Amino acid sequence: MKIANITVRQVDVPHPHPYVSAWGPPGRVEYSRGAVIVKVETDEGLTGWGIGDPQSGITNRDVVAPQLIGQDVYALARHAEVMRQAGTLLFDMALCDIIGKAAGQPLHRLWGYRDTRVQAYASTIIAATPEQRAEDALAYLEQGFKAIKLRTAFPTLAEDIALVSAVRDAVGDRMVIMVDANLAGGSSSDHRPAWDFDRALAEARELEQLDVYWLEEPLPRDDFATIARLTAETDIAIAGGEGNVGMADFIEMIRVGAYDILQPDTAMSCEALSQFIKIAAAAEFAGKLFVPHHGVTGLGIAAHMQLSVCIPNCPYVEFILDEPYRTVEHYQQLGGIVDAPLRIDPDGYLPVPTRPGLGVGVNEDAIAQYEVEVTD
Repeated sequence: MKIANITVRQVDVPHPHPYVSAWGPPGRVEYSRGAVIVKVETDEGLTGWGIGDPQSGITNRDVVAPQLIGQDVYALARHAEVMRQAGTLLFDMALCDIIGKAAGQPLHRLWGYRDTRVQAYASTIIAATPEQRAEDALAYLEQGFKAIKLRTAFPTLAEDIALVSAVRDAVGDRMVIMVDANLAGGSSSDHRPAWDFDRALAEARELEQLDVYWLEEPLPRDDFATIARLTAETDIAIAGGEGNVGMADFIEMIRVGAYDILQPDTAMSCEALSQFIKIAAAAEFAGKLFVPHHGVTGLGIAAHMQLSVCIPNCPYVEFILDEPYRTVEHYQQLGGIVDAPLRIDPDGYLPVPTRPGLGVGVNEDAIAQYEVEVTD
């Protein structure tokens, strides 16, 4: 089965409620969500879909796509090398989707699944007040969630700890709490200054006292040596990796002891979906967990779920939810582009999609409604 045609499109979908994210520059309002959507068609009439952040549209269309046309769909390892050299791996998601559809099976059945669901954690996106987050946590607990991730984007350690303390006081031991500092990108003139080792260590020690499960992205992402030192000197798990690109980065993290939990994201071109199993296996061998970053819409979440149920060292799946800014429907369906959202079951687990391929569908009419010029 050969790759016959590739289409790369870009969309920009307005948010129902604009917001200031915890990871962006202070005061910058997010009005919309952009994404690159790739469609791969075969000479046997099958179609696969991939999605990612809108930083690589032209590269995917003009550099990667021409090298894949006419190639065997099943040569995933070879295609991954081509995509890795270009710094974008979105087509792999679409090729995996095709392979599952060709077999008439969801991908987890082809890869050999261990479970059929993964515990979901409600992942917030803004740095809310302690009072608001305590109220939110209780609402999520009522919905069935057993875990929540908080964003700390405050100037002082005291403000960060006040937020987490309020949530811990509200939920007691009924919820697992994770904390995301969103500092792996380093410092810039319009963002919070990056933490040094002492600041990260002080926060980690305080969070340990509140029984926080992990601290995410506390240091610049390329400073593996300092991340490894923090990992070694704290009892709380240190997590990260969503912005690192390529197999080599993740193998080096494992080699030097950076992070207890690796969090690559196939939709952010950290690595090809079909190659994630190698990183997960290396992490398992090193005694580390593998918990992918959120995935960009329900298409990306479905892709991660197909893999996550196949590996033993993936205890959680990230489930973006911060109403009214990010509802289940808006985040996962992206204006109706993805046909149906995934939802947790009464136990707080996310079931793996069971339709062939990735397990979710795409509405091309909705893509046309929000389509914009392709950029890099």
